Amino acid sequence: MRNFVASGVALAFFATSAAAIAADLPMRGAPQAVVPPYQWTGIFFGASVGVGTGSSIHSAATGDLTPRFDVTGATFGLALGYNWEAGPLVYGLDSDISLSTLKGSSGYLGAFPGFTAETSERWLATYRGRLGLKFGEAQTWMAYVTGGGASAAIKITATEPGAGIASESQVRSGWVAGAGIEAARLHSFTMKAEYLYVDLGNPSFFNPPPPGFFNRAGGVRLHENIFRIGMNHKFQGF
Repeated sequence: MRNFVASGVALAFFATSAAAIAADLPMRGAPQAVVPPYQWTGIFFGASVGVGTGSSIHSAATGDLTPRFDVTGATFGLALGYNWEAGPLVYGLDSDISLSTLKGSSGYLGAFPGFTAETSERWLATYRGRLGLKFGEAQTWMAYVTGGGASAAIKITATEPGAGIASESQVRSGWVAGAGIEAARLHSFTMKAEYLYVDLGNPSFFNPPPPGFFNRAGGVRLHENIFRIGMNHKFQGF
């Protein structure tokens, strides 16, 4: 009896599987539906979330005050752009602005404990060109490279025994380059994964410094690696 039940279950399983496979197979001689290629052209608006890691160094006019130290944090942003198509290529403009929690700190080189320097980022904006290549069924995937300018609000904080705590904020500019992949997934929505390298230069801070503090006339360097995922919505009719 047990073998009979097992045989019946197996037979039912194979019959169901065969029916499912047959349903997926095209009928011989039946016309096949042609899926039109996805249209990337148009204006899009999106949102992203990511993580960032990078490095910073504080330098006085006479040399480095700190070793190279890590900065880490997260980004949360909005994007706006426009795509055009030319054959298999997609090219366009992409801009975004993100809240940023990137931050890191270090002690001074050769100094007593208590001398510390910190670099933090409050927001990051990029304005870039983008060149992509469509692929996949109905051309719903796009791999792309991107590059352009970047701006960020940077704050430095110095703690120096005997002088206290001092800080300075600046909006500074640099450049950005990266690559990503994007896929059309639901109607006018696309999903993307993106990497960006951001170089925000080496501008001076504390020049002149607050009384009792070391200057940063040699600059505060900041480089970032941003890894993020996002969703875009393409507006119809544009």
